[in-house]
Amino acid sequence: MLSKGAVIDKLRSYKPCNNCNGPISKTISLADLKRNERKRKCDCGHSQLDDVMLDVLNLMVEFDEFQNNDLNAVTLRDAGTPLVEIGYPLKYLPVVSNDELIVMKDVSKPCAKEILKIPEVKGVISNSSKNTELSRADDSGEVNSLIAGDDFRCDIFVLKSIMDCVVICKNQSKVHIEFPRPFNPKIAKIDRLNLNGKVVIDGFCGSGTLGLAALKKGAKKVIFSDINPHALKDVIYNLKLNFSKEVFERIEIINSDFLNLNVTGDICFVDLFPHVNREPFLNKAKTISKQVVLI
Repeated sequence: MLSKGAVIDKLRSYKPCNNCNGPISKTISLADLKRNERKRKCDCGHSQLDDVMLDVLNLMVEFDEFQNNDLNAVTLRDAGTPLVEIGYPLKYLPVVSNDELIVMKDVSKPCAKEILKIPEVKGVISNSSKNTELSRADDSGEVNSLIAGDDFRCDIFVLKSIMDCVVICKNQSKVHIEFPRPFNPKIAKIDRLNLNGKVVIDGFCGSGTLGLAALKKGAKKVIFSDINPHALKDVIYNLKLNFSKEVFERIEIINSDFLNLNVTGDICFVDLFPHVNREPFLNKAKTISKQVVLI
């Protein structure tokens, strides 16, 4: 079990020292990059994130993962999305140590296993979340697949109104990805609400981000509901990480399709993917709560 102190310490370690490499341009082709002029690992023991992703890109070329392996057409962007173990909107490109990076990219299993040999990489997951044909029942589920390694990581979401934060851990392939950023519209919407003494229904809770934020904001009770059982396991983990054990007297956890939910509350959060038809879910929310907040 992680502690918030361990999360903060890990986050601090991402700051580069004065001798760490700077970022690599994402528009320069692999053929034109002067790779031999960069020291792979700094004396401080960390590696610059772009240098690790450059190793990933080189392996992808070696395994013929691109339709056209013309190095003049391949840039660092083609290496996929790096997900550091602790996600937070940093003002600098992070440096990483061993087993601190998950790479999100569609690659073959042999290539993924070789990428896993890069010391800083702990896991490789697919990028299938770009699929826009997901139904409402599937959009909280395994939108990504774990190809190799371990995909456990967490993100930090800041509640500015109370000078606090929510730390959300998950196995990244089991739930959709939420990228923390300096201004997060979902968190900002919750942060503006007066939730003191209210019963909140988080009807599409995922790993619990919005519901935990509601508890931080003084909600009397939060009902966490999601159709994805993997997400609800994360909710329990994250409640233990963010609160004392007394918080379980203020929560209820339900594995259910939202349209079948049989609860009542003061406020219902409706957090849908952009392609989903909102109307049936908003209508349902109005029958189980006094106020509906579309996230």
